[in-house]
Amino acid sequence: MGFDSISKELVKEDKVRILESLMDKPCSFREILNINGYAPSTLSRTLTIFEDEGLVRREGEKYCLTGAGLAFLKVIDVIKAVYEFKDDINGVPEFVELLPPGFLAGIHNLRRAEVMDIESALKLGVERIAEAKEYGLYVDKVISYDVYKLMVEKNLQGVEERVISNRETLYGRGSTFRKVLQDMDLTKDEYELVKRKVHVKVFDTPIQLGVIDGEFAILQLNDRVDRFYVSEDKRFITWCEYLFTYLLGQCRGCPVQ
Repeated sequence: MGFDSISKELVKEDKVRILESLMDKPCSFREILNINGYAPSTLSRTLTIFEDEGLVRREGEKYCLTGAGLAFLKVIDVIKAVYEFKDDINGVPEFVELLPPGFLAGIHNLRRAEVMDIESALKLGVERIAEAKEYGLYVDKVISYDVYKLMVEKNLQGVEERVISNRETLYGRGSTFRKVLQDMDLTKDEYELVKRKVHVKVFDTPIQLGVIDGEFAILQLNDRVDRFYVSEDKRFITWCEYLFTYLLGQCRGCPVQ
C-alpha cells in the first residue's frame, strides 16, 4: 500500500484521531471505539491498515503507537501549526525557502508566546536589555540612540551582543552607534571593551528577533506591527536561538569600527 494509502486513510473522517487516542497509553479496540465513535467495521479496517503500514502494533488486546506512528503525529502537528500561523509567513516565501526544516518543524512554539503590538513589545524588550547580565542576540531594524546607549552601558558591564543587521539599516545603525560612542566620551580601554563585546554581521531578512540571557525572546516574522511574539518559555527561546544561529551562518562579517 505505502504512503498513499496511509495519507488517504488519515484524511478520511479525521482518522488521525485514532492515532491521537494512542498518544498517552495503549488502548483496546473497544476503548478506541468509545473515544472516537467510529463504526466497528470502519475502525477495524483503519487499524488493519495502520498495523500493516507500521504505524501501530498490537500488544495482547491493546494497540499502541510505533515510532513511525508517533513521528506521523508530530509531522501532522507541524502541518497544523503552519496552517495556524500561515498569516505570519504568507508574505515571506523567500525567507521560508531559506529556513531549515528543523525550524519550520518548531513553528508550533509560537503557541507558547504572547502576541503584542510593536509599542508594547519594544518597551518590554528595552526593559529586558536593561536587565541583561550575559548576552543578547539580535536580528533587528531598530535604529535608536537611546537603545544603543543602553546597550553600550551593558557592554561596559560585560554583556556581549551578537547582531545581524540588514544592508538597508546598516549605515544608519553604524552612524548612530558611532554618535553614541562619541557622546559617551569613552576611555581607550572602554572603547576596546565595547569592540570586543559587540559583533555585527550583515544579512537581509524580513524578521526581527531578540534573545536575552536565554531567558527572554521576542520574534516578528513579517512587517505587521501587531504581531510580535514575546515569551519567557524555554522551548520558544531555544527555537529563537536556533534560528539566530542558523541566520548567523548565512552572514558575511562586518566589523564594528
